[in-house]
Amino acid sequence: MNHDSNIHSVCMAVLPFENHSGNPDHDYLSSGFMEDIVTDLSRFHSLQVISSYTSRKMGAEARNTLVLAKKFSIDYMLKGNLRRKGEHLRINTQLLETENGRILWAERYDAPMDTIFEIQDDIVERVSGAISTEIDKALLAASRKKPLTSLAAYDCWLRGMDQLRRGSPQADREARQTFQQALSLDPHYSRAYAGLSLSYFNEWSCQLWEHWDENERNAYRYAKQAIGLDDADHVTQLILGRILLYRRQFDLAEQHIEQSLALNANDADNLIQIATCKAFLGKADTGEELFRKALRLNPYRNIWYFTGGALIYFVQRKYKACIETALKGPLTDVWIDLPAIIAAACAHMGKLTEAARYLHIFKKVFHKKIITDRQPGPEEIIAWEKMANPYKHEADMANLIEGLRTAGLRTGADTMDDAPILAVGMPPMQNNTFKNTNGLWQITYAGTTVQLPEVKGFHDLTRLLNTPGAEVHCTQMMGNPDTMSEDAQVMDAKAIRSYKERIRDLRDAIQEAEAMNDLGRSEKLNAELDQLTEHIASAMGVGRRARRLNSPAERARAAVTWRIRSAIKKIEAAHPDLGHHLANSVRTGIFCCYDPERDQTWLL
Repeated sequence: MNHDSNIHSVCMAVLPFENHSGNPDHDYLSSGFMEDIVTDLSRFHSLQVISSYTSRKMGAEARNTLVLAKKFSIDYMLKGNLRRKGEHLRINTQLLETENGRILWAERYDAPMDTIFEIQDDIVERVSGAISTEIDKALLAASRKKPLTSLAAYDCWLRGMDQLRRGSPQADREARQTFQQALSLDPHYSRAYAGLSLSYFNEWSCQLWEHWDENERNAYRYAKQAIGLDDADHVTQLILGRILLYRRQFDLAEQHIEQSLALNANDADNLIQIATCKAFLGKADTGEELFRKALRLNPYRNIWYFTGGALIYFVQRKYKACIETALKGPLTDVWIDLPAIIAAACAHMGKLTEAARYLHIFKKVFHKKIITDRQPGPEEIIAWEKMANPYKHEADMANLIEGLRTAGLRTGADTMDDAPILAVGMPPMQNNTFKNTNGLWQITYAGTTVQLPEVKGFHDLTRLLNTPGAEVHCTQMMGNPDTMSEDAQVMDAKAIRSYKERIRDLRDAIQEAEAMNDLGRSEKLNAELDQLTEHIASAMGVGRRARRLNSPAERARAAVTWRIRSAIKKIEAAHPDLGHHLANSVRTGIFCCYDPERDQTWLL
């Protein structure tokens, strides 16, 4: 058996289920079925599950699977095949002990297609039962918390994830259409929102730099919606954590990152992302442990793993390891800052010729992908580094800037604080006001001032604007929640149907607006869609029945939400820019929060 240093654990691989349908169009179903099982089994902390990426590589070398299993110290192997005929499904599966090739468990499933979720759960339970002495049984219940949804929506999700793996802007757009189709079938399908978030996150962090703000905003919005519907999805938790990290909300970011790790400690792709986040948070030693574990779980590994490893070693001041690790992967295709990291590491080691060469490579890439109309100045490069590298600790950022200056990046500034904090394309912060003056509210935003009469929601907004990023419980906002009538019904069946019809209409209108490149109309429609989705989700309880307002917290939530949204609508009528900003930045619910896209200064 395989053992980590202190934790008794076993390692297993789930090979791709062979598609015996005779139709290559069903390959996505076989692949998605395998990946779902990998995800469910990965939730067991004492079980290390090999990455699906490596599993696919092993599956392609089927004749040598047992040899490869011994090479990678894999204790168990799950393999099988899948045949779909119309709406009928046949699945054969075997669990092998790799040491001797002995079959520990085997099963054949002949069932309707719409029982695929039950089959997945049964396989996970049977596999864990067969090696129960090696697995923490207490975590079995957590693996059953997958959201159940219609088969059609699940089918769309599988196809969308398959499209995302192509890693191009065109594929991301196709995936979005597929995820939107899933939501048209089931507006409460959290995985579809997570898929939308991931598509924008990919472009925000890896592609299309000219749309940085837009992609960041969409990735954040959809991740919040996904978590609102299902907070047990580890990928969505990580996406939200990384976005908050770049927003410099470090404590909140770390909460979501830790939640992602707690939900799934064995997803190799997820682990390498968490490892880099740990480095930015000043916990590079923990990041190195997770980096090494990701390499262990994905021996064939994606080459971009080394980029994360290079960052971790740089933060640890292990410059030789940083350079060696960085050069194992692509130099500029994954992370444009990688040559800058190498240049700074070389400079700290006194290798100034090499440092200057890698700095030159970085400046060429920066010119090609970030500032394309002219040669960027050193101050702009430093400003970019500050924005694109969300170090929590000043010393880590200072170490990077010092290395770049030693490598030859001269700014004429004596200290890094002389470089502008805001980077390319980002407007300067505005001094805004939101205060009551002699019975009228004077509101200034983006250079425009309006005066509005008193409404209760303005006081709620003042409280939120005063503590950006902080979550305030609705009962604190409300004061006395017991003033509302008992057992007030939020929605009846007719109202629910009406909301769902409006959601379908909004989706059609959004697609039309996006096709016509009408971004203003698209954003307004998306804002309304977000509010409707949140409202219908919060108003529906177990079994999607209308929820009754039978608790002080629920009554306070409804009242505060109505007050704040009414106030924002009133502001929007007089000051559209501010109305749009607040609609995007203010979150209501059990907890309310003002979470702006970038820092704002308010005089209250």
